[in-house]
Amino acid sequence: MRIAIFTESYEPIINGVSVCVRTLRDGLVQRGHEVFIFAPAFKGHVDTFAGVTRTPATHTLLMPDYPFALPFAPAARRVFADLKPDIVHTQSPFMLGVLGAGWAKRFGIPFVATNHTLYTEYVHYAPVRPKALSKRFLIGLMRWYYSRTNAVVVPSGPVADVLRSYGVKSRIEVIKTGVDPITALPADQRAVARSGFGVGERDFLLLYVGRIAREKNLRMLLTAFKSIADRRPSARLLLVGGGPALAETKEFADELALSDKVQFTGMLSRSDIEPIYGAADAFAFPSTTETQGIAICEALSAGLPVVAVNAGGIPENLQSGVDGFLTADDPAEFADRINFLIDSPDDRMQMGARARENARNFSIDKMVDDFERLYESVAGSAI
Repeated sequence: MRIAIFTESYEPIINGVSVCVRTLRDGLVQRGHEVFIFAPAFKGHVDTFAGVTRTPATHTLLMPDYPFALPFAPAARRVFADLKPDIVHTQSPFMLGVLGAGWAKRFGIPFVATNHTLYTEYVHYAPVRPKALSKRFLIGLMRWYYSRTNAVVVPSGPVADVLRSYGVKSRIEVIKTGVDPITALPADQRAVARSGFGVGERDFLLLYVGRIAREKNLRMLLTAFKSIADRRPSARLLLVGGGPALAETKEFADELALSDKVQFTGMLSRSDIEPIYGAADAFAFPSTTETQGIAICEALSAGLPVVAVNAGGIPENLQSGVDGFLTADDPAEFADRINFLIDSPDDRMQMGARARENARNFSIDKMVDDFERLYESVAGSAI
């Protein structure tokens, strides 16, 4: 099949959407499909994947790390027309998603869309006041956009429930993003990786990987870690990722007198992140807005027990008491579960082993199988 994917988030951006697109792209190509990516131009970036068409874009003060696709892309439209794809698959209901949907309708091509994000939880980025107005607008946009599709893909059941509550009537399928298993580090390499962050053999290293943004609830994590570090001087917290709240989150860590126990790496490549998973003892994920939590799936595949807030799509991926713990959005309870992992190394190791086993549920092969079945079911049935 010839599949055209439209996405606002793509290389060199690293986030859950771009990871999903890259994973799906590579999996489909390996199965013999032709994949074409339509993404906004990113200044200074050179694509290594041949099938990429960049559309006009600009960077804004509101979100300087993300290019904003412009509404007119006549050159890209000509490329699209010449490609004659069998399926259009969009990754957001915004500018490129609207272009992709419009072109699909114009050329009579089946159109599916993935809803990766609970957009109403991100209204703090919108310049419009009051925020309730932004939320109403987003709900209306999603109802209108996703109701135009042949099918909507979501990463978890709770997201499907949210879209139904907005009035979306289209077919909805749950397909989880697959992850590459992360290989355990040999003892000597693990020691080297830990020493690079000043973490000793007997220290406890707690890891977070993800955007450094307000919606990730990192103040709660830091507050929980403060109570841990006060009792356990050898505990360390490593936060991997960049984002709009990096400076303010660092300031909050300083306010809590955690500057010598908490490190921020900034944005790292996938190849740099993998050994960090292998160096850690446990994984923390305090976000309350996740639709799947790809970083949790990666952590499980690395054999790390996960402590996460019981919200969004996370409970579908984590078995509390088996491969980690689900908690309330409460720093005391969050800290208590982490303290258990520190105090109980045998239990921690057993949870880690079960985590690696359970991570097989997030295989890339299963993800690609599910998308192939979906594409084949809508082929030739454009709306």
